[in-house]
Amino acid sequence: MIRHTVPGFSRRSVARLSKSVGTLRCITATAASTGKRFISNDPKEVFTKLANDNDPNRDAFFRYTWGSWLKNDKQHKEKRFTKFSIEGLNRILNDIYIQSNEMAKVVDGKILPPTFNRNLTVSLVNNVIPKNIGKINPNENVQVTTLSSIHEGKHHRIYKVDTNLNKAFILRIPYPLENENTLSYRIRSEVATMDFAGLKLGIKVPKIFCYGVNSLNPVRQPFVLQEFIEGDLLMRDWDPLMEDGSPNQKKFDNVIKQVSDFQSKLISLKLNGFGSIYFNNDFKDADDKEFVQDKVYDGETNPDLQNRWKIGPSVERCLWRHKSHLNFQKQMKPFLGPWSIESPMDIIKSAGLLEAENARMRLALKAAGSSPELVNSQTLKEQVTTFENLAKIAPDLFNVKTKAIPNMQELLSPRLFHPDLDPMNIIVNKESQEAYLLDFEGTCTKPFILQNSPQFIAYEGPKIYDLKEDISDFDKLSEAEKKQYQFMYKRTRNQHQWEKKLNENNPQLITAVAPPVKLLRSPYVAAVERKTEDEYLLIDESLLQLKEVWDIFAQNDLVKQKKFPLTYTKEDIERHVKDLQKLHEKLISTPFAATQGWVPQDMFDHLLKSGSIVKQENGEYAVKQPETSS
Repeated sequence: MIRHTVPGFSRRSVARLSKSVGTLRCITATAASTGKRFISNDPKEVFTKLANDNDPNRDAFFRYTWGSWLKNDKQHKEKRFTKFSIEGLNRILNDIYIQSNEMAKVVDGKILPPTFNRNLTVSLVNNVIPKNIGKINPNENVQVTTLSSIHEGKHHRIYKVDTNLNKAFILRIPYPLENENTLSYRIRSEVATMDFAGLKLGIKVPKIFCYGVNSLNPVRQPFVLQEFIEGDLLMRDWDPLMEDGSPNQKKFDNVIKQVSDFQSKLISLKLNGFGSIYFNNDFKDADDKEFVQDKVYDGETNPDLQNRWKIGPSVERCLWRHKSHLNFQKQMKPFLGPWSIESPMDIIKSAGLLEAENARMRLALKAAGSSPELVNSQTLKEQVTTFENLAKIAPDLFNVKTKAIPNMQELLSPRLFHPDLDPMNIIVNKESQEAYLLDFEGTCTKPFILQNSPQFIAYEGPKIYDLKEDISDFDKLSEAEKKQYQFMYKRTRNQHQWEKKLNENNPQLITAVAPPVKLLRSPYVAAVERKTEDEYLLIDESLLQLKEVWDIFAQNDLVKQKKFPLTYTKEDIERHVKDLQKLHEKLISTPFAATQGWVPQDMFDHLLKSGSIVKQENGEYAVKQPETSS
């Protein structure tokens, strides 16, 4: 019934199209926990009429099912409802099939620019060729035969589309968590960046055939239609807490190598501006000032690639997240870049100014009684101060002319930054055993010196390189204490292996992971990675840590100003210490705080059934705290 689902996901659903009865069969499966992974149980079937896009039975296929939230569960799931027109998808597949037959007449090896179609979609015609699209009989139309929901991620719903072309495709539908303008920029840049990565950098990526940036196309949703690659996620081989000398050592080493090789290719080419990549013939009606006028990079000899791409506003997620109430032209656009190659620290300054403006606007809406947000007004006031401080210190964070940091100009050059370099975002082709990097959302160009480590190996805790040497009397510790130190050691080991591979592949960039350099960029990294309202405190913490060592950094010519640029009173520091302690206590004491109250669905169902999660009268859920004996 289900021909293929990507291993490692917790749910699956399938819609099968039947020519004989004209029905769509939707199959949604529940999930069973298997420790490391989730595997679907027997699926449930729902039938719906093909010709009726509004059939409520079909809606079950589009609902979010991979988790539940303790608070505002209904609203969160409504924001992740991905209803699209299956009939419209069928029309688009027929259109690209016709285009593939036209492309068969093009000289082999010719790379044509994207084609803007009348139905408000865009085709990457260099990918739309018979070899990639497939073939049907002359009198047939392309027909979707099976739809499978194979992944419900943080930002996208992923559907596998089987057809009578004997080819499968992937349909990516972004959740409508942001407004259409945000999604439009994000999709345009991601598609162009994947095109750039494949054609120029030689990175294996799924071929994109067609995309739409708004809901005016036949699919009635923003979408990306791309190549389906059968295989296993690289995450299947990643065991971050394995013991040294484990039988999994080769797999562990291979994961580090595969991800590091992708990074090496991404940063291999120095670019001519800071921002994000777009197609050169995109945004034809846009202000030219929105894009870097120079070529994306120098030295291109292939005429088909000359002027194919351009650098425009950055689509890094932190710059767009929760900004829908800002006026795009006046309050956002000035802070999105692109930034000159001569002013790398403007990236940090713009991020700080934009977040400060955002907090001020939200504060004004709350004061006017026009905001439904529950965030505390004092928290927003503190955010304004924090982000203004970040913007103020930005020009002085690094002395860009220093000789104390080797290869400083190399570290400051614009290079591609991929925010999701992760084994979960890499699939190993079942047939060729080649690794493919799947998702490029939020990819931008910025100095390597400002690029944070991939999340799967990042570790900011105490470093332990040798348990016996670094921990006195380790053998005499309790088992619980040993486990804590072993955890720290393994996280240190993982990060060290990553940095070792970076040094092998790119020795000229290795000083980017030197402890002083990490500390200097830490306020910016904390701003980029901020997930909750209270995490402005982590930016403050980084700034205060810098304050303590600023004089030493200044003496060694690492920073521009001799005097620390920010002023903190004794009361400011004491209040920060108390607030940060409260944040840590909240994270420890509040169940699922790290996931903002989201619980994987199989776990949620189990906890609800066992009484560990209780539904309250107001419809919200609470985790029942264990009773303590008096």
